Amino acid sequence: MPLPLSELLADPTLAQSDPVVHAGEDRMSTPVRWVHTSEVLDIAPLLRGGELLLVGGASLADATEEQRRTYVAQLAERGVAGLALETGTRLPAVPPEMVEEARARGLPLVELHAVVRFVEVTQAVNGALVNESVRRLQLADRVSHALAAGLADGLDIAGLLGVLARVTQAHVSLTTPGGELVGEAHHAVEPGPHVATGQPVTAPVSSAGVTVAILALTPSQDSDLLLLQAARDRAPEALGLALLRWRPLSQLERDSHEFLSTAVRGNRSPRRLLELADRLSIRDHHSWVGVVARLGEGRAATGGIDAALHRAGRTAVTEISQDRYLAVVALGHDDAPLAEARRRVVQDLRDTPLPPQIRIAVGPGTRDLDAIGRCLREAQLTLDLHEQHGQEFVLDALALGIPRFVAAVNRSALVTELVEEQLGDLLAHDRRRGGELFETLATYLRQSGRKTDTAAALHLQRQSLYQRLERVLALLGHPEPGSDRWAAIGLAVELERARRQGVLGT
Repeated sequence: MPLPLSELLADPTLAQSDPVVHAGEDRMSTPVRWVHTSEVLDIAPLLRGGELLLVGGASLADATEEQRRTYVAQLAERGVAGLALETGTRLPAVPPEMVEEARARGLPLVELHAVVRFVEVTQAVNGALVNESVRRLQLADRVSHALAAGLADGLDIAGLLGVLARVTQAHVSLTTPGGELVGEAHHAVEPGPHVATGQPVTAPVSSAGVTVAILALTPSQDSDLLLLQAARDRAPEALGLALLRWRPLSQLERDSHEFLSTAVRGNRSPRRLLELADRLSIRDHHSWVGVVARLGEGRAATGGIDAALHRAGRTAVTEISQDRYLAVVALGHDDAPLAEARRRVVQDLRDTPLPPQIRIAVGPGTRDLDAIGRCLREAQLTLDLHEQHGQEFVLDALALGIPRFVAAVNRSALVTELVEEQLGDLLAHDRRRGGELFETLATYLRQSGRKTDTAAALHLQRQSLYQRLERVLALLGHPEPGSDRWAAIGLAVELERARRQGVLGT
């Protein structure tokens, strides 16, 4: 069973090293499934993801700046849970370029100030991980047997929730994705009434492939949290079977599921897609947009999202699949500009109070219903790209047009060559001197050459900005604004921004 990174750093075998987090401070809850140690710089392809990597630093001490950046980038792309780097005689401090790269990639980077025996750390931590996994399996079997017996006895939803509450000694509730209560049960505490404590453990419950409910187990003083997590793994299957028996899917739910599944797969059956659109009352509109939301670990209720998408008389086809919310929104019957209709959807979502773990992406929109699958896929790509580095909870696919294009082209070497030929001297200057000339140029271009606005955005005095811009133009060879070269520089700047967002390889 994975344990949070913060809990592993607090383990006595690691705590004695006086760990200090330099990057990824907001990702201390990242689950660690194993602890591994290696001094090999190209270790990333041999990892599976989810590891905490312990490194003595000998190889990194002799590596170049570019090799260190590549090392961090590859570990982040592989999905490791964190990098713990021991500093000392060979490597007195964590190299700043590694900290910068780790922050850009969202990779937890930890400095170990004191020497520890890595073999003791791996034995202690990995042993604890294995023991927790075995115990969780045993607890999961207990939950499965209890619910299977309830199903065999013909218990309804309320009866199964009661069984689950007794087994877990928790408050159990089942709600629709929109937040409507389906049923609940309380663990009887003696003496006195039931008291729920702590954050609920939640899981989606599916019926015939459609997420129709959210299970929440709120611990009491008597609850075993590992048992609750085991119940989260096993209970949804039994509850899904019970829902299929006692609350079968409606025709609307079945049509919505088929419509969205057909669209996401790439619309191999255009006639069937149009038939379903007719039945769902969205075919006669003039434009549509796809919306994808990631609900986060808590699988929060989606009633707020539904309300925002249906605002102003809009029609939406929606579905939840695991922790992902899908929607196709019909934007209207008139010929209003698609861009304006999309903007209203984005703004309505941004005006809606939602749980902080939710991230929503609005796709590019289309006037061709056959292209709605692409809109959904681009919304998903927007979510994937921006979640690595952005903090906004409602994302607009049009604002990430270049990163989406680069990811689709998947020719990072070709793009890197263009960036190097247009901006090579400027980027080299920043690397040598730790400068910010690239950010100055990027901000200047994004402010359409308005120096006053650029200075304000960079928090610089105008004279300081003028001096920076003069250095920038000198390094670029004094290109003429408005020329073809100036346009190429603008494209290279946007592509370099995409690289720094992690869309391109290093």
